[in-house]
Amino acid sequence: MHLSGNQIREKYIAYFRDKRGHLHLSSSSLIPDNPTLLLTSAGMVQFVPIFLGASPPTVPPRAVTAQKCARAGGKDSDIENVGRTARHHSFFEMMGNFSFGDYFKAEVVPWAWEFVTGDLGFDPTRLSVTIFGGDDQLPPDNEAFDIWNKKVGLPAERIIRMPKKDNFWGPPGPTGPCGPCSEIYYDRGEKYSCNDNPDKCGIGKCECDRYLEFWNLVFMEMFKDEHGNYKPLAAKNIDTGLGLDRVALISQEKQNTFETDLLYPVLQEVSKLSGVEYTGKMSKGRVASDKDVYLKIITDHARCITFLIADGVRMSNIGRGYVLRFITRRAARFGRLLGLKEPFLYKLVPSVVGIYGNHYKELVANEELVMDVIKEEEERFSRTIEKGSTILDELLNSSDKELDGRAVFNLYSTYGFPVELTREIAKESGKLIDMVGFDQAKEVHGEVSSVNKFNVNIVSDDYLTQLNNRSGGTKFIGYEKLESNAEVIGLTANGKAVDELNENEEAEVILDTTPFYAESGGQLGDTGVLESKEARLRVLDTKKHNQLHIHKVRVESGTIRPGQKLHAVVDKARRQATILHHSTAHLFHAAIRDYFGKSVMQAGSQVGPDTMRFDFTLDKQPSPSDLQKIESMMSEWVMSNANVETQIMPIEEAKRTGAMAMFGEKYGDIVRVVRMGDFSLEFCGGTHIPNVGNIGPIKLISEGSIASGVRRVEAVSGPVAWQYITQQLNYLGNAANVLKTRPAELASQIERLKEQLKEQERLAKTLQAELALAKVPELLSQAKSLGDYTVISSNLGTASADDLKTLAQQLVKHTPKSIVVLASAPAADKVAIACAVDSHLIKKGINAGKIVKTVATVVGGSGGGRPDFAQAGGKFPSKITDALNAAWKELSENGK
Repeated sequence: MHLSGNQIREKYIAYFRDKRGHLHLSSSSLIPDNPTLLLTSAGMVQFVPIFLGASPPTVPPRAVTAQKCARAGGKDSDIENVGRTARHHSFFEMMGNFSFGDYFKAEVVPWAWEFVTGDLGFDPTRLSVTIFGGDDQLPPDNEAFDIWNKKVGLPAERIIRMPKKDNFWGPPGPTGPCGPCSEIYYDRGEKYSCNDNPDKCGIGKCECDRYLEFWNLVFMEMFKDEHGNYKPLAAKNIDTGLGLDRVALISQEKQNTFETDLLYPVLQEVSKLSGVEYTGKMSKGRVASDKDVYLKIITDHARCITFLIADGVRMSNIGRGYVLRFITRRAARFGRLLGLKEPFLYKLVPSVVGIYGNHYKELVANEELVMDVIKEEEERFSRTIEKGSTILDELLNSSDKELDGRAVFNLYSTYGFPVELTREIAKESGKLIDMVGFDQAKEVHGEVSSVNKFNVNIVSDDYLTQLNNRSGGTKFIGYEKLESNAEVIGLTANGKAVDELNENEEAEVILDTTPFYAESGGQLGDTGVLESKEARLRVLDTKKHNQLHIHKVRVESGTIRPGQKLHAVVDKARRQATILHHSTAHLFHAAIRDYFGKSVMQAGSQVGPDTMRFDFTLDKQPSPSDLQKIESMMSEWVMSNANVETQIMPIEEAKRTGAMAMFGEKYGDIVRVVRMGDFSLEFCGGTHIPNVGNIGPIKLISEGSIASGVRRVEAVSGPVAWQYITQQLNYLGNAANVLKTRPAELASQIERLKEQLKEQERLAKTLQAELALAKVPELLSQAKSLGDYTVISSNLGTASADDLKTLAQQLVKHTPKSIVVLASAPAADKVAIACAVDSHLIKKGINAGKIVKTVATVVGGSGGGRPDFAQAGGKFPSKITDALNAAWKELSENGK
């Protein structure tokens, strides 16, 4: 049965929705809610909290999805295999059906068989499966064997037992839910088998493309504890993943996924733009033609970057923005290998949208924006790739087996070559990169975080996980109270658990209860005091690890031990200022989306007591008028005095309300939704004012670009805004007093002074030119004859470069058949040189550009110009005489 990619997707959703009672959930964004993940890389990502048991399910016990996934960075990346094999991609769709404590193996295995053989029409005789074969700790999955063999009717020889590394789905961390899995394979026929030794060809024996795995059924039935022991789960879950590209390959009987209808139209467009024909030749499961590889890499990357940008990712040098930049520039580099020197990737977007736009409406809505973002990045890279490629070629042509790390970092920082791209190019030449040198250069460049920054990752993750599991986490009461009694449940210092802290030590304290807000969602952590009769600790910052609040402290007096009682007091003034700025961030987010459109997305934020910083996607610079209108919109909302309401609800319900997610926040299944009047609705775990009127004045104080397509605004509100406004008025008044005018007339007064200054500069230049021309008679008297023409050469002291130009041109004008070479030292470490040649002498091969190069070399400089006039510079004034003599000598030796 030949099915299109869209038909396969529709059939899968319909089967589990209509026939098996699953709720169809839309694909989550490629930007995951989980801040520990770079990109959404699997279909089950949105359900991780449920599988981990961190929160109860907020969706029905059965769900089906078609999930957008990207693996272009990190340990799961397939980037090196993309385009070289029949099935690897940086972007893919993962179809999945999930059970949260409902059905299990006895149901899902027969359903999978029914869908594959019935709805997809796959030949049952070509299907085989793998199951977990057991190990020293765990028994084989005989239950799965019996279901496949007895209930489905699959012959025993087509049920292959595999080791733990292949068929056991481990927990996401050191502990957690896990279980065996069963994978379904399709036999594509002997023409795809291993050429070297057919007897060794088979599932688990080789990596050829004959047996293609396309559906993985994961049976989450155990829990691995901190001691490495496995215990049965009370509620067992199902997590499956069916690769749409691979199923399309099988259904459409293509030799690789690039030839299916999900990608081939894009590949054809790349071929058309480059004029390079796609051959489709394969050898031992690898693409045989280099140019076919390049065509496929570009095709794959065009799809990936289109989806990423449509979901709100923007080019940058950090995080997912760096991944986007890397794959965009990687595709551009392979385009150049096909002869595509001008921007071209953006032209592929319509092809991607044409294939996927019917299901993923965000592609259609953002098509023009996506094209603009890609084109701008291509143009930016094209300005540096030629010079960068030349430098990289020099490194590759050296005899060293390892590329100098500092030079590689220079390629990254100056010419925009991501280190991953340089590493790939170096590997093609059989060379490595000195990554130690690269990291050192990066640190010197100031691109790593301060070593003094408080980071909970320095604390043992195992210790914190065990403490979290043992204690149930820290109870946070900071929404309602700013002080409370608490008990110390853990102490750490220098990355290790300790039994006590003493005076003047800096370390971390974990409490059973706290009013201290831990940094998250862009809001900085609280500071304050922990005190008792025995000790006093200054809280410098507060971070979060799982459900634990970790207080960075300095012991001011006494000794502190686990089990001690303390009184925790938050710095109220600092918290209140932070609250105002956090609420201001919500207003600003709503205002920019209302003003610029819903395609504008948050790209980061930080709110604290001193300021609000907000990053957002926008492909143009907002004008002063734009910012003024946005500020006015926010002020009107403040004056509306609207109430701020907070509700606790399931995340799916929150999404249905239209509530927006704050960037970088990690959400569980139950979320807090903050509503401000009828203009802002977001789910946010931060602290807020009860009424927007409490915010007071808001002032935008700066705006600028931090990356391609990403803008940053800083703002202040409340008392901080009053302080800022007062300060600015003082600056304005002082400036007006200095210029003896009123503040309202200050701008026009400055304009008048600027015009006066321009006139003075014009008069000064005129006088300088007249003084220079006054030297013409003197210089003419110093002229020397050389054959049938005249050479005028002189050191003019501190004359400017403009003076030299004027004099040289005037002297040539008044002296037929002349060569004029003049030099000066306008500054202590600066040399100016000018040379003019009469037009009659140019025909005889005399070139002003060549003459100044001779002079400039002596004074440590360089320069050039036209045959009739040229200028140069240098840095050794003491060598001017030697330089002029060198010019005279060269002219004399050449008989001129």
